[in-house]
Amino acid sequence: MLQTIWGWQPALYLFLGGMGAGTFVMAAVLYLIDRKRHGLIICASMWAAVASLGVGLLLLLSELTQPLRGMMMWSAFDHFTSWMTYGAWGAFGALVVFGVSALLATPPIVKRLSSKETWYAKHGGSVRRVLAVAGIALGAFVAVYTGMLLMSSGGVPLWDTWLLPCLFTVSAFDTGVALVELISVVVSKKERIAHKAQTLMERIVIVLVLLELAVLAAFFSAMLGADTATALGATAAQSAEMLTAGVLAPYFWGMVVVCGLALPLIMAVIGLASKKKDVRAATAIGAIGALVGGCELRFLILAAGLHANLAAAALMAVAG
Repeated sequence: MLQTIWGWQPALYLFLGGMGAGTFVMAAVLYLIDRKRHGLIICASMWAAVASLGVGLLLLLSELTQPLRGMMMWSAFDHFTSWMTYGAWGAFGALVVFGVSALLATPPIVKRLSSKETWYAKHGGSVRRVLAVAGIALGAFVAVYTGMLLMSSGGVPLWDTWLLPCLFTVSAFDTGVALVELISVVVSKKERIAHKAQTLMERIVIVLVLLELAVLAAFFSAMLGADTATALGATAAQSAEMLTAGVLAPYFWGMVVVCGLALPLIMAVIGLASKKKDVRAATAIGAIGALVGGCELRFLILAAGLHANLAAAALMAVAG
C-alpha cells in the first residue's frame, strides 16, 4: 500500500485537498454568521469543496500501488499507527460532511424538505449548524494533514519540520477564501455578497497572507540555517536554496511570493480602502493570484524536496 515514488499527483492533491477544506470552512463561516443570506454563494462553495477534495483524494489514491484496494478503506486503512490512516479517514469523513452539507444547501432540496411538516422542516437549521461546525473541524484537520503527509513520509530533509504543516494549513485557508471570493464574483449577477461579508473575507485574506509570509520566513530560516556538516542538514539547505536562489527561484518569487501573496494582499487592501461598493475586479484578481500561488507552492515544495521537475511531468502527462 505504500507509495513507491512521489509523482506529480500528490502535489495536486495537496493543493486541491487543502483548498477544498479551506473553501468549506469559509462557506460554513458565512452560513453561521448570516443564515438568511448568501445561499447561492454558500451552496456553490460547498459543492466546490466537495469536488476539490474528491478529485484530490482520487489523485492521491492513484499513487498507491493498489489504488482499487485503497478505495476499500475498512481494509486498506485499518491500522491506526500512521498519519496516512488518520488522514484517509479524516478526509473521508470530511467528504461525507461536506457532501451532506452541500445537498442541504441546494435550493431545490431545501425547498422540498421544508415544504412539509417534517422533522427536517422543524430542525433543519440545527442540523445544518451542527454539520457546519463539524465540517469546520474536519476541514481544519484535512488542511493540517496535507502538510503532515509530507512531514511524516521520511527521507526528505526539506519536509522534516513542523513548519511545513503550518505553512500548508495557512495556505489551505488562504486558497479556500480565495475560491469563495471568486465564486462570489462569478454569481454576483444573481446574488451580491453583503458588504459586511466581503469586508470580513478581505480582512481574513490580509491576516492569512501576513501569517503565511511569517511562516515562510521561519521555514526558510530553519532550512537555510541547517547544519551543513551533516548529510541531512546539507540536503535541506540545498533544497531550500533551489527555491530562494537556484533553478526554482524565479517560480517561487514570481508565482508564490508576488502572484500568490503580494497580489492578494494589495487587492484586499484596495478593497478595504475603496469607497466604492463594487470591488469585484480587485477581488477576482486577488483570488486568482492566491489560487495560482497556492498551487505552485505545493509543486515547488515537492520538487525542491525531491530535486525533481514535477510540473514538467504533470504537463507531459496531461499532453499524453
